[in-house]
Amino acid sequence: MKIPDNFLYYLSLHEDCNGRLLARAEDLTAGDVEVSQHPEVARIKRMVYAVMAESHRMKAFVRLSFLGTSVLYGFFKPRHKIGEQICDHFARRNVGIIVVLGNGSESWISLFREGRIWRDHSGGMAETLEKLKSALHCTEDESNVESLWQVYYDSQYCPERKNLVAFRRHMPRRDQEAAGLRLVQNKKNATLEDFLSD
Repeated sequence: MKIPDNFLYYLSLHEDCNGRLLARAEDLTAGDVEVSQHPEVARIKRMVYAVMAESHRMKAFVRLSFLGTSVLYGFFKPRHKIGEQICDHFARRNVGIIVVLGNGSESWISLFREGRIWRDHSGGMAETLEKLKSALHCTEDESNVESLWQVYYDSQYCPERKNLVAFRRHMPRRDQEAAGLRLVQNKKNATLEDFLSD
């Protein structure tokens, strides 16, 4: 991994970042951070990498479910301040769909439409979903899309790729929990057709 030119953005999202550290980092270039041996600069580098890594894992492992036909939601409890960034990522991938990520204490809402992002940061996800459900007159039974998503996720299990040591190294338990990840074990060469025929 290489320090990006916009490393200040990632540094600002770290849970332990403060104004003094940001001010110190403003005098540095990405190249300086990459090669410096100074303890404070090395700490900045580790913090940037930590945010980038968590962001990457959450984009890969957060699982979304449908609420009606116009809202996607998923459990998400990051350590760093990446809620808005990850929610925007999913909103851009699902144009015109409201994306809600959150947990029991906070939630992020994004909608990408007509080349613009609308966002909000609110209380717990259950409360946010309830408000959206009543505002959009959704029922959870409007579509079977959630079960189709689960069928797709489950069908991607491949025992040949099962390397739990590598998986745990790249996806620690705290990040699995932060993404609300439900691991499917021992499906033994399951295919999408196997799930649809059940």
